[in-house]
Amino acid sequence: MADSVSSTSSYSYLQTANKRLSGLSSGMDIDSIVEKLMKAESAKMEKLQQQKQKYEWQRDAYREIDLKLETFSKNLFDQFGLQKSLLVRKTSVSDESKVSVTADNTAVGTLNLSSVSQLATSASKLGSQLMTSAINGQHKLSDFGINGSSEGTGSFTIKLNGEDEGKTITYTKDDTIDTLLSKLKDAGLTNAKITNGKLYLGSDSVIVENNPNFFMKLGFSVDGNTLSESNEEATINIKANSATLLKDIKNFSETNGSFTLSVIQSDGSMKDTKINYSSSDTIEDLVKSINTSGAGVTVVFGNGQMSITANATGSVAGGAIQIKEDNENLFNVLGFTSGSSKFVANGTNAIYTINGIQKESTSNSIKESGYSITLKQTFNQANDPNYNGTVTISSSIDTDGMVEKIKSFVNMYNEIIESINTPLKEKKNLNYPPLTDAQKAEMTEEQIKKWEEKAKQGLLRNDTILSTALSGMRNAIYTVSENNPFKGLFNIGVTTTATYTDGGKLQLDEDKLKEAIAKDPEAVVKLFTDSENGVVAKLRTAVDTASKQIDDKAGKTSFADNTYSLGRTISSLDDQIEAWKDRLKAIEERYYNQFTRMEEAINKANMQSSLFMPSY
Repeated sequence: MADSVSSTSSYSYLQTANKRLSGLSSGMDIDSIVEKLMKAESAKMEKLQQQKQKYEWQRDAYREIDLKLETFSKNLFDQFGLQKSLLVRKTSVSDESKVSVTADNTAVGTLNLSSVSQLATSASKLGSQLMTSAINGQHKLSDFGINGSSEGTGSFTIKLNGEDEGKTITYTKDDTIDTLLSKLKDAGLTNAKITNGKLYLGSDSVIVENNPNFFMKLGFSVDGNTLSESNEEATINIKANSATLLKDIKNFSETNGSFTLSVIQSDGSMKDTKINYSSSDTIEDLVKSINTSGAGVTVVFGNGQMSITANATGSVAGGAIQIKEDNENLFNVLGFTSGSSKFVANGTNAIYTINGIQKESTSNSIKESGYSITLKQTFNQANDPNYNGTVTISSSIDTDGMVEKIKSFVNMYNEIIESINTPLKEKKNLNYPPLTDAQKAEMTEEQIKKWEEKAKQGLLRNDTILSTALSGMRNAIYTVSENNPFKGLFNIGVTTTATYTDGGKLQLDEDKLKEAIAKDPEAVVKLFTDSENGVVAKLRTAVDTASKQIDDKAGKTSFADNTYSLGRTISSLDDQIEAWKDRLKAIEERYYNQFTRMEEAINKANMQSSLFMPSY
């Protein structure tokens, strides 16, 4: 029998190559012959694969348009579906240094702001200086009154265990205890550490030369220049820092607890927030807990003091920041309250006079008659030597702004029309069918990409769904609203172009639109926003109908294949392709069996003929 080879061809459907023959007996290239035979046998399956590929491309093309339609529908409502989106007003302010103003579509009339006697401010309070006798690694030497020379530097020399030569250590007033410990260890005090808030050197005999007062300020007793190891009796009062444990703050009760903050909010209401803490929390932990609680305050800690400030402005009875249920009197310890008081701090309300009426607001941002006004500074004729009169606020229709909005509508509409018309008119390129797997195997990725770009052309040419979508959208544009004085968009300067190849794109006559806005701006807006006959509502209905038809045809990525028509077709082709693969495998097996028998017969004949050959 002929030897087998391990190579496989593009048209081989067998999983193993143990049936391959080299054709030694017959002299034939059997693999090549079988490949050509299988290529012919595979033609029908390849047509099915090409057909499947076309349907997949078509499905993807539908989905791409569907996504654009959905985005268009959403943006259509967000940008043009409401009166406030289209009825643009511009404001006029006589003195923008004192106030800033915007106007919504309900703003009418004139406002006269004659004085702002007080601006709204946030409640804020600085707590007491917090003291502790517990040292931690973040404390600076300056906290202990160790400031060195005028340049803030200093040094001392230590001798350990009777050694003759000492080791000199230099420091700056900004060195931390952690930095000092590192230097002491390098000098031989390898066991130096902080224990229970005290500094220990870990050596029986330490002699300090040049600067024994350095260690006295850290709580050590000094006999001449010899340090006493024990400093348990020493009392050090230093400022707390962010690493100080709550239980180490002077006058703290050393137990876990909770408190409830009641804080003014941006709408003027009060909000209660309960916060728990542990005595082993650091001051930094407490600050983070309050700031991330959503209570509506910002807490800052530095230089041994804590401050608390309301995020919102304004004053309320009882205080804009109040403490409730402080079961361990933590806020007494922090210096924000005293005794049983719940009051921490109050802000101020804005006080202003507008159109002759004095008003008060917890915020500097106020709303009056459709205007949003931000008060920037106080001014009052009675006490302001630079008072230059009342601030006058008024509004008018922003014609140019409305023109720009409607121009953006025209552009957005034309973009979606182009997105639909392009595949609808695109010609098919019959010279570029989908590539088979065998063809791809002989091409580079770039060649495949360029080929498939041409093969995908015209997949949706003259498509019924897209044509129907365009018709529906055109009908929406031509909507006639009998109750509107302008009847339709065509009377305000929005019409379709005269060029047939534009496929129903819109054009805008700005002069005609400006005339319509000047005549009746609200009627112009209603042509778009009317919930029944408005162009936006009609367009969205047409687009949503088209999107539903596309979903029925091509589905979405999340849809199961059997829920849309193209998916069912593709699944059916998959089944046919798999059946063909099984059939081709059997055909290839049969061919190799036939050639094997031929090789065996030729080999046998060759052996028999050799018996009758004369021997010399």
